[in-house]
Amino acid sequence: MRNNSNGGNGTKSSNGNGSNGKKKNNPSARLSPQQIAVVVGLLTNVLEVNSVLLDKDQRVEILLVGSIRRKTKADRIADELGNVSVGDLLDALIRKNT
Repeated sequence: MRNNSNGGNGTKSSNGNGSNGKKKNNPSARLSPQQIAVVVGLLTNVLEVNSVLLDKDQRVEILLVGSIRRKTKADRIADELGNVSVGDLLDALIRKNT
């Protein structure tokens, strides 16, 4: 009859960390509060990548930009106006009030 156990001693082998196949919590896998803030900022579109730099030593720098200030109604209107010049905007306001 064939013995299916590992090593012939009747015990199952573990993955080498002594936990019988269960993963141990790796302290280096924990995220710092700063890292969590960056992840949340990216996922909620508060932060966006402005640039990615790769230097000759293959170090990577990622520049993130964003603001936690809520947009006001005036901010939203300014975004909608886009490339309208200040002169054109003032002319439109003057025409509206006459």
